[in-house]
Amino acid sequence: ICKFCITAPQIYGCGCWKTGIHMFERTIAYALSFYKRRIAPLIVFFSWSETRLILVVAVVIGLLGGMGAVVFRWLIGGLREIFFGPGENLLELAWNLPWWQRVIIPTVGGLVLAPFIKYFSRETKGHGVPEVMESLVMRAGRINPRTMVTRALASAITIASGGSVGREGPIVQIGSALGSTVGQFLKASESRMRTLVGCGAAAGIAATFNAPLGGALFAVEVILGDFGLAQVTPIIISSVSATVVSRHFLGNYPAFMVPPTSLVSYYELFFYAALGLCAGVLAWLFVKVLYGSEDLFERIHLPVWFRPTIGGLLVGIIAVRFPHVYGTGYETINLALNAQFPIVILFTLAFVKLLATSITIGSGGSGGVFAPALFQGAMLGGFIGALFNLAFPELTGSYGSYALAGMGAMIAGTMHAPITVILVIFELTSDYTIILPVMTCSILSTLTAYKLLGGQSIYTRKLLREGIDIYRGKNLNILRGLKVGDVMVRDPETVSENTPLSSLIRKALTNPHSSFILVDSEGRMTGLIPLQKILEVMRDEYLHDILVAQDIASFEYPVLNVDESLDDVIRKFGESEIEEVPVVDPANARVPIGVLRHNDVIQAYRNAVIRQDVGGFVADRLVHHDQSIKDVELLDGYRMIEIEAPRQFFGKTIRELRISEIYGVQVILIQKPVRAEGSDEMAVEQMNFVPRGNDVIEPGDWLVLVGKTDSLNRFPKP
Repeated sequence: ICKFCITAPQIYGCGCWKTGIHMFERTIAYALSFYKRRIAPLIVFFSWSETRLILVVAVVIGLLGGMGAVVFRWLIGGLREIFFGPGENLLELAWNLPWWQRVIIPTVGGLVLAPFIKYFSRETKGHGVPEVMESLVMRAGRINPRTMVTRALASAITIASGGSVGREGPIVQIGSALGSTVGQFLKASESRMRTLVGCGAAAGIAATFNAPLGGALFAVEVILGDFGLAQVTPIIISSVSATVVSRHFLGNYPAFMVPPTSLVSYYELFFYAALGLCAGVLAWLFVKVLYGSEDLFERIHLPVWFRPTIGGLLVGIIAVRFPHVYGTGYETINLALNAQFPIVILFTLAFVKLLATSITIGSGGSGGVFAPALFQGAMLGGFIGALFNLAFPELTGSYGSYALAGMGAMIAGTMHAPITVILVIFELTSDYTIILPVMTCSILSTLTAYKLLGGQSIYTRKLLREGIDIYRGKNLNILRGLKVGDVMVRDPETVSENTPLSSLIRKALTNPHSSFILVDSEGRMTGLIPLQKILEVMRDEYLHDILVAQDIASFEYPVLNVDESLDDVIRKFGESEIEEVPVVDPANARVPIGVLRHNDVIQAYRNAVIRQDVGGFVADRLVHHDQSIKDVELLDGYRMIEIEAPRQFFGKTIRELRISEIYGVQVILIQKPVRAEGSDEMAVEQMNFVPRGNDVIEPGDWLVLVGKTDSLNRFPKP
């Protein structure tokens, strides 16, 4: 019987106008049933073990990264046909072109690249890997998803038009951006985000070289620098998944056609040692010339977007005689591995490629340095191997083996990644014979380059030039990530030049500012009056009606811009004794728009550290929904809960409440709603900070507590 209409014997047969309610109820009932049968078990599965979830996500990132690498290679191939015509071997295509086309093609490529440099310069310039490392240090692994598209298009244009760069760096950045996007979608913590970014990087390298172990070790050794089991396991899974995708679409072929290797005599290890030392010196030279080229193009007074055209023109001129410098140079590397070059050509190509790559990247071209380093290493190794073969023919074999070892030595020297090199070479050759020479070359090259470069690799040198030192801890990097505009007080206290000292004293006694900005009649800043200066003259009452603000102002003081980073600001505070520094309008350096206080800089740094160390973990596990309590199991019987502050706590300080003494739990975090600017409403974002004794609990606050289960159960409920 219809509960809304007793005249109808069946729900669906009644003429009640409320029949729609019956259908709605049935739909809701079915949805709840489906949730309990299908969705809930999955949620329980993932909530039981975070490890299971991260492994599943690693597979997804590996598949996406592998597909990204495949699509990127297809994109390069399609654009190359537009620039050079149909064909797979770029070197053969280039040899068949007239000289003027060899010049014009990379020039046109640089011109096509101009809009990307103009509108997306930050995302397209450089060689990819340093940008990923910077995101890990400065932005907790968060990479703009747009980077995948802009980097892929810009790098594909550069490589396809003959730019002397590699595809590995862009593929690493594309894969890392995919991993970061997945992590941002899942609201991963900072530690998990690092792992997911590493998964994407490993997927890119593995798909490029058909080398799953090499890809995983590259991500761990170069990108993350962390060999922990929690990081390595998902990265290996991503690497293997990407390799499966690559082999499905591109075939199970090695990146290079490596002939059988040989070690004729153990005396050859001395020759390989010499190769390692020479490779270390060449790695140092490559880094110096590369960044010297960037500095040179920066000094050229040309629009930034036009520089790739000049770079393409110069590379085209080099290619008139040496078309080997076009693109990744894999075809030329294969020729060196198979000992098909004269000794003079080997020596020349090593330095010609170094110059062409430096010009391409220095002028703003988009691409990696991995393949150019391989190219230079192959040529150098072939040259040195050919020399020793001429001098000691009975002790050495073909110089192809030296070319292969030189490739590994050059990568190890430029990137300081000897373990990755050894594994990649083994995966390329499946031959233990070459491993001992490769190990000898790689270690010596790394040590030599490390000494010459002051401990910096080709990647960390770029970051260091931008003020980011990943080896000095996070203090400087955190300050660099904070801007003056994020911390400054936007209500500066100004006084006119003819303000009497008596009025200035009254304002100082009732105002929290520790300095006053002196302005003229048009509001332009003319001086600064520190509070200490007012205190010095206020003792003499006879001066109160004689002096004006201009008489006690200081006219030498630091000035800040809203875009300055706090690592620069902290040095300015150290050089002066001023507690508040004026911040000026970028459009007019004499108009004050705010002040920056020393204490605010310290507090901003403190909050940033907390957000990284604690906030990321809490945000990953305790996300606000409709319910008032969140619960996370920790170790040894401890739990962490997020709970809305009880009503009886309102208006009291942490010290007064004695929460630790009374309830046996620790308050590790307070979340206070932030009031949106210009509005009475509370913003959605939360301000997280470690509580102090004098912090007051207010309505709307949330507390994050840690303690034993029994203690947490005794804590008052909201």
